[in-house]
Amino acid sequence: MLRDYLELCWLSGYPEELPTSRKFLFINLAVYLLLGLFIQANISDPIEAIVQIFIEVIITVLFMGGLLIKDGSTYNFERLLTAILVCENVVYVFALPLAFWFVFAKGSASAGYPIYIGVILILCSVVIIAYLIKGLFDYNWRDSTLLSVIYFILTYFGSFGILLMAGM
Repeated sequence: MLRDYLELCWLSGYPEELPTSRKFLFINLAVYLLLGLFIQANISDPIEAIVQIFIEVIITVLFMGGLLIKDGSTYNFERLLTAILVCENVVYVFALPLAFWFVFAKGSASAGYPIYIGVILILCSVVIIAYLIKGLFDYNWRDSTLLSVIYFILTYFGSFGILLMAGM
């Protein structure tokens, strides 16, 4: 099953034909929380990192739920959420060494490189999510990419904004 979902990260496979398993979904959710927490804890305060990761998950669930309700079907909810978590986990795995590099390279001549590679990973994540949205909802690339960018902004900047408003 993992192989079917990993194909999506390389923009192949068919999101609408993915197998579903609630156990697989929860495993990927746990991995997402752990990887996200580890990366965020290296960037910010550990308590803030925990809250931010949970806010990201809540925003992800609400955004995907909104897409599915607009589509008029909740049939693909588990499939879409699992696909997003698997693909985000792949991006996090590639980002994990960047977190270490960023911490250890501070003040050196190579301090900017992890940021550049991080931007490339963000762009890859946006493209992958657009591919998932396009495949599951039959949107065109423009609309899928726009929704993917909105998802990224809401998830990452939204969680950061909520933390700022909460005074953390």
